[in-house]
Amino acid sequence: MKPKFILIVVLFSTISTYAQEYIDLLKFHYAATPKNSFIDTTGKAPLSEIGIDLTLPLKINDSIAIITGLFWENITTQLAPEMENTTISTFNLRLGINKKHSEKWSGTYLLLPKISSDLKDINKNHFQLGFLGLLKRTHSATKNYSVGLYYNQELFGPFFVPLLGLYRKTQKWEFNFTLPIWADINYSINNKISVGATFSAFVRSYYLGRYDNYVVKKNNELFGYLQYKLTKTILIQAKAGYSIGRSFRAFQKDEKVDVGVSAFRFGDNRQQLNPDFENGLVINVRFIYRFLLFN
Repeated sequence: MKPKFILIVVLFSTISTYAQEYIDLLKFHYAATPKNSFIDTTGKAPLSEIGIDLTLPLKINDSIAIITGLFWENITTQLAPEMENTTISTFNLRLGINKKHSEKWSGTYLLLPKISSDLKDINKNHFQLGFLGLLKRTHSATKNYSVGLYYNQELFGPFFVPLLGLYRKTQKWEFNFTLPIWADINYSINNKISVGATFSAFVRSYYLGRYDNYVVKKNNELFGYLQYKLTKTILIQAKAGYSIGRSFRAFQKDEKVDVGVSAFRFGDNRQQLNPDFENGLVINVRFIYRFLLFN
């Protein structure tokens, strides 16, 4: 059997795992903003981001598939006026399983080890470990619901995010929600062109070996976008949006919170070392390699 045919068989065999009409195997994005003003102080800072998200499911038997993948991002910005630019990176592995519990229910369980830092003087502070558990109820290839929990041992302390998901597709509309961190709605104008809107809200922490402290990235971004299919499997999205409450807050290494739950921090007595950014425009370009389960 030819290797290409083997891959196709493996991907088709995971249809019950993903319970939708496609799998996005590879995503690439680049985002940039105009110079960002700081709140209550003078000076402006650049902000650019590049990232790759790779996913590869591998079938073991009719009820279990191994999920592997890699997420990488690289961000360059300025943490305070008059400072030099700082570059921070994340290398996040995904390794776990999808288990089919019954005809309607399946579960995804992932370990998420990562390096998240400026990659200077690497030690144990640069490493983090997370976990994702997600239970999904499948109605059809165009409709499913999910509930789950994300956990990561962030540099500021233990961090939990309860998750509630919905996927629904009609002839023209597609809804893909994983609340409270992600929401996407799009409408197909024709076979090649779609328009849509996305919302994302992510929190990540990075160790700064250069300064022996850490920075927490927080953003809430709302985008409108135009999507064009270059081919059946290659898509490009041009996105313009607005970031609300974005920040790269620096703290002393030993300052922690008791626990973080989604947008809330309990026992937070930390002293922020730098000013926040003002809200502003974000431009994003995204390429997607999509494997179609139905043609």
